[in-house]
Amino acid sequence: MQIDANELALNMAEKIVLDLPRAERTAEKLREAANVAASAVQTLGQVDLQALVRELESRFVVWVPREITVSDPSQHEPWYALHREKITFDYWRRYEAWLGRRWRRPQAVEALDESTDGILDLLENPARPGPWDVRGMVYGQVQSGKTASYTGITCKAVDAGYQVVIVLTGVHESLRSQTQARLDREFLGFNSTVRRQSDDGPGLGQIGVGALGMKLPPTCISLTSTEQDFTTRVYESSAIDLRRVRLLVVAKKNRGVLENLIGWLSNFCDGERDGKKVITDAPLLLIDDEADNASVDTKKAGKPGLNDPSHKPTTINKTIRDLLELFDKRVYVGYTATPFANIFIPHDTDHPEHGKDLFPHSFVVALRPPSNYCGPETVFGLEDPGAGEVHQPLPVVRIVKDHQHWMPDTPTVHHAGYRPPDLMPATLVQAIDAFLLATATRKVRAARPGGRDDHNTMLVHVTRYTDTQGAVVAQIRHHLTAMRDGWGDRGEAGRLLRQRLERLWQKDFEPTYADLAARPDVAESVGEPVTFEEVLGKVPAVLTAAVDGVKAINGTATDILDYRSSTPATVVAVGGDKLSRGLTLEGLTVSYYLRASRTYDTLLQMGRWFGYRPGYLDVTRLYTTQELVDYYVHITRANRDLMDVVSSVRDQGRTPKDVGLRVLEGYGRLQVTAAAKMRSSKPISFSFSGVRAETLSMRTDNTAMETNMAQARELVAAIRFCPEIPREGYKRGERGLFHHHVPTEVVTRFLKGFAPSARNEQAAPENLVKYIEAQVRKGELVRWTVAVSGGSLKNTADFGDVRLPRVLRKPIGEFGIGDLYQVGVLVSPADEAIGLTDAQYEDAMRATEAEFRVRADARVPKRPSGRSLRRRRDPAEGLLLVYPVHPGAQTTLKVPVIGFAAAFPASDNAEHLRYRANQIFVQKLASSLRADEDDTDEDDA
Repeated sequence: MQIDANELALNMAEKIVLDLPRAERTAEKLREAANVAASAVQTLGQVDLQALVRELESRFVVWVPREITVSDPSQHEPWYALHREKITFDYWRRYEAWLGRRWRRPQAVEALDESTDGILDLLENPARPGPWDVRGMVYGQVQSGKTASYTGITCKAVDAGYQVVIVLTGVHESLRSQTQARLDREFLGFNSTVRRQSDDGPGLGQIGVGALGMKLPPTCISLTSTEQDFTTRVYESSAIDLRRVRLLVVAKKNRGVLENLIGWLSNFCDGERDGKKVITDAPLLLIDDEADNASVDTKKAGKPGLNDPSHKPTTINKTIRDLLELFDKRVYVGYTATPFANIFIPHDTDHPEHGKDLFPHSFVVALRPPSNYCGPETVFGLEDPGAGEVHQPLPVVRIVKDHQHWMPDTPTVHHAGYRPPDLMPATLVQAIDAFLLATATRKVRAARPGGRDDHNTMLVHVTRYTDTQGAVVAQIRHHLTAMRDGWGDRGEAGRLLRQRLERLWQKDFEPTYADLAARPDVAESVGEPVTFEEVLGKVPAVLTAAVDGVKAINGTATDILDYRSSTPATVVAVGGDKLSRGLTLEGLTVSYYLRASRTYDTLLQMGRWFGYRPGYLDVTRLYTTQELVDYYVHITRANRDLMDVVSSVRDQGRTPKDVGLRVLEGYGRLQVTAAAKMRSSKPISFSFSGVRAETLSMRTDNTAMETNMAQARELVAAIRFCPEIPREGYKRGERGLFHHHVPTEVVTRFLKGFAPSARNEQAAPENLVKYIEAQVRKGELVRWTVAVSGGSLKNTADFGDVRLPRVLRKPIGEFGIGDLYQVGVLVSPADEAIGLTDAQYEDAMRATEAEFRVRADARVPKRPSGRSLRRRRDPAEGLLLVYPVHPGAQTTLKVPVIGFAAAFPASDNAEHLRYRANQIFVQKLASSLRADEDDTDEDDA
């Protein structure tokens, strides 16, 4: 067999790098490893050194922040460190090898190993005598790797001695089957429809990790298969001794299924606890995927509370709790991308019949995605606290404004049985064209050396009604059929069709590629350049496949999403609820999404377009409305705010029960989660202490722009009489005016006269002024540092006797909607240091580095975090930053768009932000809320 010198050098270099501590895996070290490996194999053939270095960089450039963990150690006995060396990890080693081949990202696999070790350590030692009861929650972003996490936990838990693993999926069979298929490949190693256990003989049904040829782990029997849930027939035919084998059950959250499971497991009870029969020596790991869906008890409790024997929890909640109560040794871990409903579960419920509710009193783990994850922050250009720089929105969002005639928002028109007119919106036609071009582009790249052909999917999510979805399927299939038939027409029809695709390629795909390929933050996810002529050659085959690939994915349709075939699928998936709950859409490139849910969790779950797009980020597109873009931006900030709260709880050494969690309240028609899931929560207000409030939405109507420019000029005139920040010993920006010891009234006068957008609730001037004036009465915020920051553009702004270059902030979505200019982040990260001394800055830098050593492995922060800087600012001093923004391609505006940010030092002060909080948080703040008479009327509790 001929040995490939390049492949051998790559494997050798990778091993060299993996032996290095993460902090030392620099670009220089990667080059050194490549040189050593190339020299070692030079007798076998010539090595392409540059290609070797590029491949090493692609494998190690991805960094994975560490998870944030809050736990309650009071009932937990530490065990993992003492027992780890005794565990063989047969299941985990197979899974690790499988991921190494699939991901080709050693650091990502290492990070998963570490994070699952951390979670396993929070579970109990399966050999510890019972009874014990662990309740935890793991949450992370949509499509970011939660299934990989709980698959890893399953492998390690079974290796450690957990006897029974039950994975509860969503409420749809499609998701259950997809989850079973994945666990077949990545945990069991065999096809559950062909065999029940790993020792049924070699070859038959072996797949995934089972086909690696590695050591066979101890036998684990799957009671369910990709084709069958734990039905009555399975229940009656499962003659297995629970205590002698390891078991896996993958079940959907269905009353009948769960009651079957409870009935079958009850046969193995061999002890008693609190008057109930229990299974004493078969440790249970119950993983609740999509834990916010169906699992939460939404029934209203009686006056005595949820411990009242007469209270009847919702069916799924009750059966999950009853299932846990069967085991003397039990662990419940809820996995979700949207934890809002779960943190509102009452923390102290202990029903006499059904036991404790599912509040994660043992631990909460927040998983943070790798740097190559394309999430809301990346798509919409929101602030990334770890990046140390401003990211512009990705140029992949296309605003839909022409859908009302076809799929109106009006409930009286758009209801069950609604049939859209035959004329599809022009934006949907363009989205279909974009999908054809995206798929053809990926086919061209796949045909090149080293390329891999893969699945391609388009998502069309415009209605929840199945009959309406059926009509949309028929329209899209008819449209694609006409395109396919017309393509071969060398006459006018064919020519016009090719011209239409070429115009879209030139107007959209070429500039988008150039933009993304030039951006260091996302260039790694961009594929190789292709020509339109190459793409054109692939379109006919793509059209043929697309016609056959239009599918209705809902509870009544017979179509299924099957990505298990070795032949790459080309799918246009039209659906609703089934597409919004955990179902993975392989190779998703184009999304056409109009359905505006009113809750955070539903909207985030519908965001199937977030995830990993290796080599094809440049051809992804999101067609949606400006309203939905605004909603997603708000939800993302709420998610980030929740992550900050979890970090703060962790830093203080508190527990999930000791400190409540809060979630930024919605605006407009948007709310945190379903009202029934928030019964135990209350809306409250929260302080500006340590907060940076900024105008992320700015008005562009003439009246507002002239008003705000006039306010900025007046501010500049006023601060010119105040001391300029010295160049030595203090931090300043690169361009602009920087003054300190500015009187408070100068700042409040600017804020009072500012014409704000109604969408800037956090930075509403009236709230800021109220807060500032209250603090002045307490001897704080009596002086200010004010910076009017300039950018790098040649286009300048006139502030009277001084001109400053404008700053560039690209908008989210489409500029000009409702006379608003909305950006993901306004403040340049370095600007929050303006006015601080060098000593304060260095102190903040040390604090940030210490935080990153805990949070983000070896990634070195470029500068102190905003939070650490605000903590170093004197409570007597605030910071006002003013930005003259140049609105990109919009050239009709005569004056700049003025935005501002107010950074407040940490202090115990009045609260003004509205939040939805759980009972614990309300209890903790009750005394402080009562103490401030100005705020008691704002607590709606």
